[in-house]
Amino acid sequence: MTLRLSTGYRDNLCSHSGFSSSFMGGVIDIYSGSQPATADSAVTGTLLGRVSIASTTYVAETPASATITVAGTAGTIATLNIGTFNILPLGAVTYDTDAATTALALYHAINRNGVYRATYPGSGTIVTVVAPPGTGDAHNGLALAATVTGGTTATSSGNITGGVDATAGLTFGAPSAGAISKSGVWSFNGLAIGTAGYFRFKASAVDGDGVSTTLVRADGSIAVSGADMNLSNISIAVGAPVTIDTFTYTQPAQ
Repeated sequence: MTLRLSTGYRDNLCSHSGFSSSFMGGVIDIYSGSQPATADSAVTGTLLGRVSIASTTYVAETPASATITVAGTAGTIATLNIGTFNILPLGAVTYDTDAATTALALYHAINRNGVYRATYPGSGTIVTVVAPPGTGDAHNGLALAATVTGGTTATSSGNITGGVDATAGLTFGAPSAGAISKSGVWSFNGLAIGTAGYFRFKASAVDGDGVSTTLVRADGSIAVSGADMNLSNISIAVGAPVTIDTFTYTQPAQ
């Protein structure tokens, strides 16, 4: 069987994150019925269980962030530092056409740094800088500041703030030989009566389960054997405990 990977996760693989950093602190939801057509699709079926650490109630992470507002008529954004770390790895961002076009260029430049990421609403002059997934409150208080030349301005909202750790999010051990396995007790108690048909592994960010090409997800089949996830009993009852004894993701060889 083959996992169905969301566009958001494949974007991560092409830019700044691997499997464990993409899904660290996330959660696995167990559903009845067949998998949606893609992991970008809204979920279908009945939510039968939510795999967390030791079946503890899961609360999604709130990522830490700050904003940069671009203005001016010429020049460059020479550096964009978080603390002492410059998150423009390919050098200065040159003013292009207008502030909105320059903000878009800044957004793309930040997303090449391999650690922090950026979001941009598609128009306007404000770029949001977001701490890496799974870091929760660890980056709160770090200063976000730009240096500029030639008339461009890039005004920071201040320190990185607002990060809150996920509660009971799933964790991994260290990778070895191209594979990574679960860490800790992964389990759930049944939420509804039904037959488990598929799962959706979601990253630590808030995910409303609707259509998305940006959220990080991986969908897989569930059966007693021969599926992406094998359970000894796929008939789920309310309150019935289920433990995921093993979970290993192996990166395919080239």
